[in-house]
Amino acid sequence: MITRKSNLIIIAILVIAVLALSQPGNAIDGESYGVYQYVVRQAEGSIDGISTAIGEAAVNSGWRVAGTVDSGDPDKCNFKSRVIVLYHAKYADVIIGANIETGPYASLDRINIFEDEEGTHVSVVNPNSINRTILMDDTSYREISEKHLQDLRAMILSVISGTESDAQYGEFRTKGYIGKTMGVVAGGDFQKLIKHKYRVKEGGITAVGQAIGMGFRDKTTKWGLEHVYEVFIASHNIYVIGVSGSPMATKSFQIVKGGRNEQRKEFACPGLSHAAAFPLEIVVHKDDDGQIRIAIVDAMYRMKIYFEDAGTTAFMKNMKMPGSIDKEITKHIMKSFE
Repeated sequence: MITRKSNLIIIAILVIAVLALSQPGNAIDGESYGVYQYVVRQAEGSIDGISTAIGEAAVNSGWRVAGTVDSGDPDKCNFKSRVIVLYHAKYADVIIGANIETGPYASLDRINIFEDEEGTHVSVVNPNSINRTILMDDTSYREISEKHLQDLRAMILSVISGTESDAQYGEFRTKGYIGKTMGVVAGGDFQKLIKHKYRVKEGGITAVGQAIGMGFRDKTTKWGLEHVYEVFIASHNIYVIGVSGSPMATKSFQIVKGGRNEQRKEFACPGLSHAAAFPLEIVVHKDDDGQIRIAIVDAMYRMKIYFEDAGTTAFMKNMKMPGSIDKEITKHIMKSFE
């Protein structure tokens, strides 16, 4: 018979177990974060004017504009979006220093300026959410992530007028770890989902990175992937290339639709709110054996990071898409070294 005393003992054991698993720097903080966060709703001005103002303010505040890309054209709707990719050297140095293998994938900021039936809005990829996933629940960088988010918001708000908002959206998570869909599809620790696509025995990091960037000046066949930016992070001898394509983005927006936001599902092209999921990253780094490796995140897993709020059914219906993107990137990388 289980008595009240027995129940208390069981509870005590469970508490001790949880505390044992929650060591500093490795704990799951339990805060719920959305993948994206609004900064301004109903922003004043056109996409061109807003992006120009943000670009100038970013440079004046210590960022560099790595690149910009106009997003896909879902169902030929009349609304548009533009993503600005920013690089802040000091911030990137800290995030990559936290984990040199995974950090590069969170080292740049992406700002989304997009239109819908309610006006023009500005949102960002939320460092609190993304860093927690990419740094695999290492909470040592929580305060840095939050400070960087506030710095990013302050920079945008200094030049863009409208209704200030801190509403979050996308998939909400209470931890960085992303499990497998239905127990089998694309989940686990971020580090284990990095795919090393190619090894280069000769040449330097910069030369290899530039060769890949040049290779993606020509669009890939199916998904239209092309060069958006490239950044050499000298402090860690890492080169990051960003690629995106209108067919890939358009298909992704059609799949996610309004995500978990029921109101957005009535919009003409609701998925534009998720445009900051792209560009995706190709990372060039030196292995322990001195060889240069070219790596990307598993395409299905990356889709889950940014589009999981599309729902399980949507993912299962589009299982072939990420693998197709993965193969096209690999083929194009290899072509760069023929």
